[in-house]
Amino acid sequence: MSINNTTASTLGRAGIAKKADSMPELNDKVAIITGAGRGLGHAYALELAERNATVVAVDVDHAAAAMTAQTIRSRGGKAEHFGVDVTDEPALDGMVAAVLERLGRIDILVNNAGGAMVAPGPAEELTLEQWNRVLSVNLTGTWLAAKAVIPAMKRAGRGTVINVSSTTTRRAFPLGLAPYIAAKSGVEGLTRAMARELGPFGITVNAISPGMVLMDKAERATRPEMLLGIAEQVRSEQCIPREQTTEDICGVIAFLASGEAAFMTGQVVEVDGGWALG
Repeated sequence: MSINNTTASTLGRAGIAKKADSMPELNDKVAIITGAGRGLGHAYALELAERNATVVAVDVDHAAAAMTAQTIRSRGGKAEHFGVDVTDEPALDGMVAAVLERLGRIDILVNNAGGAMVAPGPAEELTLEQWNRVLSVNLTGTWLAAKAVIPAMKRAGRGTVINVSSTTTRRAFPLGLAPYIAAKSGVEGLTRAMARELGPFGITVNAISPGMVLMDKAERATRPEMLLGIAEQVRSEQCIPREQTTEDICGVIAFLASGEAAFMTGQVVEVDGGWALG
């Protein structure tokens, strides 16, 4: 679970050094990543670029998307960027049209945009506006981004959609995150529905379900003490009792994006150190 997409990614690599031959390569595939301006989305963008994908960094914060793309290019990778709100269907359609015009193809969509977005609290104290806002970005935005790229993938007879869920759909610990957990549960159902629909067109649809990814030292200092305490509780309940990092997740994203996962669809992959087991 990434509580929100401000979680910082510190990959600690000097440049876009291509992965070893034994690791999945993406061979100049075009990968759109939503919520790529920071946090896990930023980490996914750098990872796929390292594996030779052309990355399209998309974020509601245009400057953050541009920074991600610039980081990739400065390290020898290939990247474009767009400032797009995933709840804005015309803007998504325009972005997809621009990507097809510039790059000629769309092979991968990583539906990462989302987050808790409202302060934790009891479900009965939420306003309808708060509820709708969380579902709009996390669930409806996931559907809209997929809706925008699917026609191009169908024409190509191939494509990969990777949705981002959360282990909170299984654990639902008491953080007051009812709309977030409901939205991510919907993402998992949407993943299975789209996998069934799109398989005949050569398109795979899977989801990844991260556990709780802790912040780097700079952001950790700004987080509420309650959240840090819950992070420690989660760590103690995992089968692998250490902190989860962005690198624990990035390799799985790369695998799902690669040809090595070509016969895998409709799956929700738990990457949480065994936290979902309880």
